[in-house]
Amino acid sequence: MKTDIQILMQAPLKVNQAKIIYNTVSVITLFLIAYLNYLSFDYIISIMTGALATVLAANALYQATITKKPKTFYLKWLYMLLLAAFIFIACDYGHGNNIYWIYFYPIAAFFLFPMRHALFLLMCYLPLAFYMLLNFSNPLHQPQILFSFAVITTVAIFLAIVKARTNQLLEPLISKDLDTGAQKEKFLRPTLSTEITRAEREGTGLLLMYIQLQPSTTNYRRVPLSFLQNISNCINADLRSFDRYYRLHLDDFAIILPHTATHEALNKAKAMLENIPDSKHKKNIQVGLASLNVGDTANTLIDIARQECAYVFH
Repeated sequence: MKTDIQILMQAPLKVNQAKIIYNTVSVITLFLIAYLNYLSFDYIISIMTGALATVLAANALYQATITKKPKTFYLKWLYMLLLAAFIFIACDYGHGNNIYWIYFYPIAAFFLFPMRHALFLLMCYLPLAFYMLLNFSNPLHQPQILFSFAVITTVAIFLAIVKARTNQLLEPLISKDLDTGAQKEKFLRPTLSTEITRAEREGTGLLLMYIQLQPSTTNYRRVPLSFLQNISNCINADLRSFDRYYRLHLDDFAIILPHTATHEALNKAKAMLENIPDSKHKKNIQVGLASLNVGDTANTLIDIARQECAYVFH
């Protein structure tokens, strides 16, 4: 049976699965069209279709292998530029017989891009679409083509709005980081404040453990996702039912340990870290502990734990 953490760590693949399938199916279809065009001696269309398929294949490979999403991914923009060029050449070269390609652009835009970027691409594409419609299609078919284009674009926009709205509604309900299964950082301070109040009321101990995976911020390079998941597995394996752990910025972790003394936390940290598989990143791990004292707040405990971080491997 799979544990909850294993299921959660598989979630990012499921999020990208639809895009990977879209790209894969499109690649197969485009390469087939390119081959048929080649057999028909339509070499220009064949080359353009093959170029589109190649860019989509690279996009599918990227989606299947990335562990971190960059702020800008230019391959998708290149694909949309090539797609617009291909549609224009196909319509011109085929004397209107390939006018059906104009439908594909809005679908691709709203499927591959966020709403704002997709609308920008659509606005840039509309003048070209109308030009192709007026110059490369049969006048008797133009109303039907225009109506079909409007319907397909409207459906694509509607589905994009539904997706964006659904994500907006679900995001506050998702408390766990999908990469590691840890709680999200935004929940650390509220939970820690609640635990501080309870510990002061009951007169029990409370300790915060801070695990820093990359102390130096100079020449910063992200820790691989596989290593983060190994850390998360080791942390999760030694937690009690009432302990909570959180993934923080710069790939750090914080663990709230109620009813815990310092020596107990040290033993727990040792047990967690000893199970981490060997890696070049393991030697960079630092651990800091902060025990609750009178007047402490969530912020002071976090600051103290971070300041107390020290290397545990040499």
